[in-house]
Amino acid sequence: MAPAGTHIEANGHRIYYEVHGEGEPLLLLHGGTATSQSWASHLPAFAEHFRVFTPDSRGHGRTDNPTGELGYRVMADDVAGLVGALGLRSPLVLGYSDGGQIALELGMRYPELTRALVLGGTQFRFSEAYLKDARALLGIAEDEEVDPERLEQEQPDFVNYLREAHGHVYGPWYWKTYVRQIASLWLTPCATHPRTLPR
Repeated sequence: MAPAGTHIEANGHRIYYEVHGEGEPLLLLHGGTATSQSWASHLPAFAEHFRVFTPDSRGHGRTDNPTGELGYRVMADDVAGLVGALGLRSPLVLGYSDGGQIALELGMRYPELTRALVLGGTQFRFSEAYLKDARALLGIAEDEEVDPERLEQEQPDFVNYLREAHGHVYGPWYWKTYVRQIASLWLTPCATHPRTLPR
């Protein structure tokens, strides 16, 4: 059964989101390879106190990605555009992992937009340990590029999840494009995290 959400135009593309509960606005930003559905177990508690908005990030789930690239800056611009399109005033924003990186960028680029940010699994500098874990998830060694065919052979359950979670807009083979985009996002921090601090 499909989730009961809708789309809205913001920052030049269609963003899928769901709304739950009543009260002060709370925006939940999911992690990489996930979708808004990752918040399902948390929603009952949040929705008791807040009007909860759960979007799918650019290129994830049911949200399109007309540029064909992923970057935390543009994804923060997407969130700012979504806040404006929905007419939200000073929402609370909670982001985890990639969602936390997006929220961090949102706070730096739009400091007056939100009432507060809650960040989890977020870093200001991407360590070698982080990069090693990202490569392991994508099934690649250092200096290798992601190989969708090999990933499918070695991690079929993960690929089935990606196919199901992210095939709504561009079809069941989009996961191959998606893993290349997410690899670029995760493994080129100097390019995609221009505010990364020096040692």
